[in-house]
Amino acid sequence: MDIGLTRNAMGFSVAIVAVVVLAVTASTASAQPPITGTSVTTFSESFADEPFRCEDEIYEQTVSGHTVVNFTYFPDTGALQFHDVTHLEVSAVPLDGTGTTYTGHGWFSDNETIKSVKAGELLIEQDTDFDHLVARGSDGSRVFASFHAHFTMNANGELSVQFEKTAEVCA
Repeated sequence: MDIGLTRNAMGFSVAIVAVVVLAVTASTASAQPPITGTSVTTFSESFADEPFRCEDEIYEQTVSGHTVVNFTYFPDTGALQFHDVTHLEVSAVPLDGTGTTYTGHGWFSDNETIKSVKAGELLIEQDTDFDHLVARGSDGSRVFASFHAHFTMNANGELSVQFEKTAEVCA
């Protein structure tokens, strides 16, 4: 499963939410209450164009689940808090019909806080992403994949914290 494709879809969701919030609040007066929103979507997709984790051969993969997106926008300060989380179930069957079949579950999470500082000249931001996948093979094997990334942009426009940790265990 390509976490990058899922992450790109979530990034697109963030962009849409930001544009909607900015459009709604373009003529906002001061002392406005926060604007909040929640969206829940379900999905199901199948593809057979890449290997499953820890394998070299092409797999027919089916992924289904749901995504919850929450945001809170503060018109007085321009701050935006954004959170989305996706829970999924996955099955992966070798395209040629031989080899190990996998079933598993996972979740992806993105938390962002964006604030305007210095009279709107700079944005400070914190962004934390977590991805987690666990699958069991028909032969008793296990796959564990984890991704954790974080960055903080401070009020001076400098990247003050940044890290990325990735783990994959095939047993």
